[in-house]
Amino acid sequence: MRYKESLTTVFMKQIDSIRNQEKLRETKAILTVITHMMVVPLFLAFWICDFLYVPDMKWEFLIVRSMVVPLSLYTRFQFKKILSFYDAQLLALFYISGLALIIYYMVYRIGDWSTPYYAGLNLITIVSISFIPWTWRFFFASIGTIFLPYFFGAIFLNQNNNISHTVVLNIFFISGTIVISIFLRILSERLRRKEVESRQLLREEIISRGKIIDEKTNEALKLTELSRQFSPQVVEAIRTNQVLLTDSVHRSNICAIFVDIVNSTERVSRIDKDKVTRVISHFMMDSARVLLKYDITIDKFLGDGLLAFSNDPVSYPDYIERVLRAAIEIRERVSLDQEFYEVNWLKPLEIRIGIATGFANVGFYGNRRYFHSYTAIGPVINLASRLCGVASPGQILVPHDLVDVLKSNPEFQFEFIGKKSLKGFESDVIQVFEMITTAETRSLDNMGILDCPKCSQVMHIDKNDTGFFVLRCRNCGHSLDQNLLLKNIAEKSKVS
Repeated sequence: MRYKESLTTVFMKQIDSIRNQEKLRETKAILTVITHMMVVPLFLAFWICDFLYVPDMKWEFLIVRSMVVPLSLYTRFQFKKILSFYDAQLLALFYISGLALIIYYMVYRIGDWSTPYYAGLNLITIVSISFIPWTWRFFFASIGTIFLPYFFGAIFLNQNNNISHTVVLNIFFISGTIVISIFLRILSERLRRKEVESRQLLREEIISRGKIIDEKTNEALKLTELSRQFSPQVVEAIRTNQVLLTDSVHRSNICAIFVDIVNSTERVSRIDKDKVTRVISHFMMDSARVLLKYDITIDKFLGDGLLAFSNDPVSYPDYIERVLRAAIEIRERVSLDQEFYEVNWLKPLEIRIGIATGFANVGFYGNRRYFHSYTAIGPVINLASRLCGVASPGQILVPHDLVDVLKSNPEFQFEFIGKKSLKGFESDVIQVFEMITTAETRSLDNMGILDCPKCSQVMHIDKNDTGFFVLRCRNCGHSLDQNLLLKNIAEKSKVS
């Protein structure tokens, strides 16, 4: 409760401070208009009345009326120096007192308090009271400065020693002017307060929106930077708060894949570095696009190879099948691009692949200040790497436990190639199988790799609510349903 009250108090203080600044600017603006465009021409224009009512004093009154010029010039000079609303009110009070003094001099010289010259006091009141945003203290001080001398003169300085009906009528109109001025003061103050509050709320809204825009911009920049460091699945998980940069490492059942270029060290030492760069970049780009198509998380690039794993941070019931299909498609793409590789690699490019499934510790590793990576660590990663190392060119090797998981799936065929003793697994005998490509395992390859038409990101294979395959963009959510995919497959078949 006290917290809410303190917030309210702070807000009201801000409102008062802003309102005083607004009033200072408003007072200066009004004095600028009055001292230049209103009062001076008005005072001098009324000299015409002097010809009609007091022709014998017209030249004297012209001199008196001309005093408004130095008064206005002095006021304009002074208010340029004023920095507070209080001082601005003092100066405004001084100015209207000088205007009233000019009128009182002429009334006194005429000697008749029933003269219509008193109307000039009403004009001063309307101009000053209606427009200048006085505080109540200065408001009543200005009313008193303008009208109290008239009441005193009408009662005590009247030459006839009695109050005429005209004087009574003048006092009645003056009282009406005062009452109207008070109501105008109340109304204008309410309007000003509402306006200031609205402006303050608008400022706070603009500041708040600015902060939100800055936060979103920083978030977008952060995600853009993250997208260069992490696989898109990880970036999406961070964006949707499924994964936090501060999260600890967790245990996850994954399927890991190692892809390696055969004899790359020998090739690198024999061919031009530009060609090496061209080949490695082309191979990595093709492989990465295939992995992203199957929504497999890319862990890291290893110079001439790469490591990836499925089922984290995005989970799929067919996460193992996705890795196997991706491995086949990567191999097929390398085979289709042999003309490019022979020109730049100076021989056919050969790859080998190792795949394993099991539990690993997955999460952000490294120092957040200098290096941070979303990676998987565990025996399953080492096993995939060792299988890749013993694979022959073009082979995709998997262990027995992976084959056992998929034994009821006729889509995948495996051939036992023997028992291996692998580095790091010397105490275990690993039964190694080679995956055999069949027509069924290539069925989804025909979808091709499509870039999102809206944001140009690689679209990944997903399933819609009815269980049919679709291609969906992880960045913007755009998807292509099965009918469009079938159409795309048919068009590709015709071209083939």
